[in-house]
Amino acid sequence: MTGSKNYIQFISFENKLEGNEELAYRYIYGPITSRRLGVSLGVTTVPHKVCSFNCIYCEVGKTTLLTTERKEYIPAEAILEELKDFLSKNTTKIDHITFSGLGEPTLHIRLGYIIKEIKKMTNISIAVLSNGSLITRDDVKMDLLNADIVKFTLNATDQETYEKISLNHPDIKVQDVISGIVEFRKMFTHELWIEILLVKGINNTIQNYLNLYNALSMIKPDKIHINTVIRAPAYKVEPLSFAELLEASRIINHGSKIIYKKGTTRVAPQTEISTSSLNSNI
Repeated sequence: MTGSKNYIQFISFENKLEGNEELAYRYIYGPITSRRLGVSLGVTTVPHKVCSFNCIYCEVGKTTLLTTERKEYIPAEAILEELKDFLSKNTTKIDHITFSGLGEPTLHIRLGYIIKEIKKMTNISIAVLSNGSLITRDDVKMDLLNADIVKFTLNATDQETYEKISLNHPDIKVQDVISGIVEFRKMFTHELWIEILLVKGINNTIQNYLNLYNALSMIKPDKIHINTVIRAPAYKVEPLSFAELLEASRIINHGSKIIYKKGTTRVAPQTEISTSSLNSNI
């Protein structure tokens, strides 16, 4: 994949205010009802599918530019102007302003500045939904410190499985990502969430669940969400059943919750896993 601008695509979002007034924005979307974040106003910091991953399950589609380069893909002031305009006209209660959108939000080199400026505009909580690939970088850690919620995706801990599911940029190594998240956890005083998305035949093995249990023991997140393929994915992949998700949650443990269809959240019955039981299952 080259860095040609021909691969970069912008999409215009239609946002509805009360009274059905429609406003076209390029960088914000919603508000939408999120299974985890309530009423969420989305913000994208990169053009369509500029990402460090090309996840096989991605509902946004296949990656158009696979990169780990941080830069100002979209002018920070343009994002802030749209957000300021929307908030000045909106009367709907918004629970979170969420950085997710069309690609990896931490690729934007001024993300920290954007978050700080939003904090000056509103007291709405800010969430950043990231694949975690750039958390090895100190500047990314600093950019995320002012968010209220940071959610990282961690679907596997061995490089082979990690690459199968994320089709990631070759510079990204999962053990470095885990170490980066552990270091960020020590710095971050707000809510840290981990999402685990399971795909049938790829990362739904007992060994992967046990490995994730060990990694989460080091990370110590505030919440763990276990998910599977729900919406139309970028590649042909299969979801897990609810029963299979329950089994995964039982082994991954750490109070993990299942995020399932129609926003259902359930906690699997769990027992504490000892070191001996881990070894006996390997």
